Amino acid sequence: MKKVIKSIFQYVGAILLAIVIAALLRLFIVDFYSIPSDSMYPTIEPGDFIVVNKMYMGARFYKNFDFLDGAHPETVRTPGYTSLKRNDVIVFNFPTHANGRWDMDLQTFYVKRCIALPGDSLSIIDGINYINGQSGYGNLEDQQRLHHYRGDYAPGIYNAFPFDYWHRWNIQNFGPLYIPSAGTTITIDTLNFSLYRHLIAYETQVPVHELQRQLYLGDSLIREYTFQKNWYFVAGNQVFNSRDSRYIGPIPEDFIVGKASFVLTSKDPHTKEYVWRRFFKKIH
Repeated sequence: MKKVIKSIFQYVGAILLAIVIAALLRLFIVDFYSIPSDSMYPTIEPGDFIVVNKMYMGARFYKNFDFLDGAHPETVRTPGYTSLKRNDVIVFNFPTHANGRWDMDLQTFYVKRCIALPGDSLSIIDGINYINGQSGYGNLEDQQRLHHYRGDYAPGIYNAFPFDYWHRWNIQNFGPLYIPSAGTTITIDTLNFSLYRHLIAYETQVPVHELQRQLYLGDSLIREYTFQKNWYFVAGNQVFNSRDSRYIGPIPEDFIVGKASFVLTSKDPHTKEYVWRRFFKKIH
């Protein structure tokens, strides 16, 4: 009887240890996501089950769980072994606009390509991405399609961030847009206030409003602002079918889960059969 009890405890202990190890792996090292859409095709296909490297730029944790009661989710990141590079494919939380507040949607994750880093200046000229005056970022083949496209656009596709009268940016001609880095101070004027208003509101968690083409933080007029966080510009491979920074603007480092490393498994979303050619395919 003692041997039976001892065996049961050993099995239970092994199971609990396996659960703890799996939880630690997902917290600190990797995570897994199933891809439902084709916005990153051909790099990532619908039905791919991808592995995300959290150690790349450091694992992200919530400082507390006040967000369960509707508070702003504050995060902290462990040291990573490198920093994001242009053209890295990342997984991040999509922003939400609940109750007029721009914040992190804790339930929604997107995968896109990071094409501009903090401190970069981004422009889209005739459909081609330029970072600090240089091209070669994002899906070049689809950018060429956009460059030569002269047809009609589906509703909600053509016009782009910040959706105002003064900039009138679209997916063919966009920017230049400075991507803020932590510690950088910019002057807030009548032209750029619409570009950075939701970034400032997110960082300060104070209501931002416009009055006579000037920006107010609460009751205080903002003439300049020093950014507290690093921001990034992300884009999908499919320029005609991707909800990305062309529409939502830059995203903060807080939102980023990690770098997409490789496809673990893949199933055809229609037939539900395994797509063996996708197994263990590196994402780059």
